Amino acid sequence: MPVSITWYRRHQKGWSCTFAAQLLVAGMMLPGLARGDNPIDRTIVICQKILRVRPDDASMYYRLGDAYIQKGRETGDITYYQLASQALQHSLKIEPDLGPAQRHLAYVFYSLHNFAGAAREADQAIAVDPLDSNAYGVLGDAQLETGQYAAAARTYATMAAIKDDLYSYSRRSGLETIRGEDADAIADLKRAIADGQRDGAPAEAIAWANTRLAEDYFLLGRLGEAAVQDQAALRAYPGYYRALASLGQVRAAQGRLDAAATLYRGAIAVIPLPEYAVALGDVYTKLGRPQDAQRQRELVEFIARLNVINRVIYNRVLVDYYADHDIEHDRAIELAAGEFKTRRDIYGQDALAWSLYRGDKASEALPHIIAALQFGTTDARLYFHAGMIYAALGRKDLARTDLARALAINPHFQPILDQVAAQEYAALGGALNPPSLRVSNSVPP
Repeated sequence: MPVSITWYRRHQKGWSCTFAAQLLVAGMMLPGLARGDNPIDRTIVICQKILRVRPDDASMYYRLGDAYIQKGRETGDITYYQLASQALQHSLKIEPDLGPAQRHLAYVFYSLHNFAGAAREADQAIAVDPLDSNAYGVLGDAQLETGQYAAAARTYATMAAIKDDLYSYSRRSGLETIRGEDADAIADLKRAIADGQRDGAPAEAIAWANTRLAEDYFLLGRLGEAAVQDQAALRAYPGYYRALASLGQVRAAQGRLDAAATLYRGAIAVIPLPEYAVALGDVYTKLGRPQDAQRQRELVEFIARLNVINRVIYNRVLVDYYADHDIEHDRAIELAAGEFKTRRDIYGQDALAWSLYRGDKASEALPHIIAALQFGTTDARLYFHAGMIYAALGRKDLARTDLARALAINPHFQPILDQVAAQEYAALGGALNPPSLRVSNSVPP
């Protein structure tokens, strides 16, 4: 069972490192694990028992941190990453040059959106072991999230040269998706899944790759293939929250709204992520259930503002939520601009552009949406945003072109905004069935 975030928040303040380590060892923070519900739970319990009699065992603290990371991946509960951070830092206090612990701490920092910390720890792990392929993976991830795409490409290439496997293929695919190299991205994800199955990778890791492939298919409007991959993920790892939400997105795009709502509720029952609450609220709106939609929107605000770490991790989700629903314009701009200071990837550019547009600042939005589309990423939302910004600036030809691109890529990219795109395109004199246009950079003449 996921840890109660409220319980954790209430009790964590003021802990010393020593006391936190004692709690980790004693298992007081995760009493449900004593049942040994699954292999990861059992690993955590075993590590705790060993550490009671070997409290200076750095490698055992590392194994405990590793297990907490896997539990976090399985449940989506960020509390486990915070627990992993405590275990790994305690391991490094005992043995400062324990490279695997440094690499895992880098992954924890990445998961908590401390990208500078992730890069620092990954670099240190690489200094200890230059052949640690997974350390290069985390370093590349931090570079990707901060918009350092050339550096990420070099880092991922080094990782793959050391070891080609599920983890290197799937990471490279993320960069390929951003670059609009969709066929390469899909091929790499298929390789990742096949290698993971061959090598006996954790079921959650294989399901994650399936879900990533489903999301790439969804971006391309290939809904049937997306559903197949989500269903494969759920066979590999039943109840996987990411696959439930991804399949919910597909069902909403297919007009199967009741099924979409059921899937999103299933994902939220595992972990109430704000992006899932946003999506469920939009489905409820389409179903004509305004009270249910409002409850989901209240949940979004509650989760995103629950504590300091949530306010870091979910800033971009809040920006998208505010801008998509045309509310809280000043707050959306403030959050987007704040995050953009350290996270200058194409989606950071897009979030700032979209929030500025909603705040009646289309001229300020323009350079950011151009930057967001610098690679021609095949994402209907990006072209929709570009089209709306150009329309606000009176540049009708560019607006019509980008809205046509959005609708050609995926005419059902979002339950509410896809209708806005179609209506705006028609108002600009666009054809009822926009041609399939080759996606290229949205740069004005």
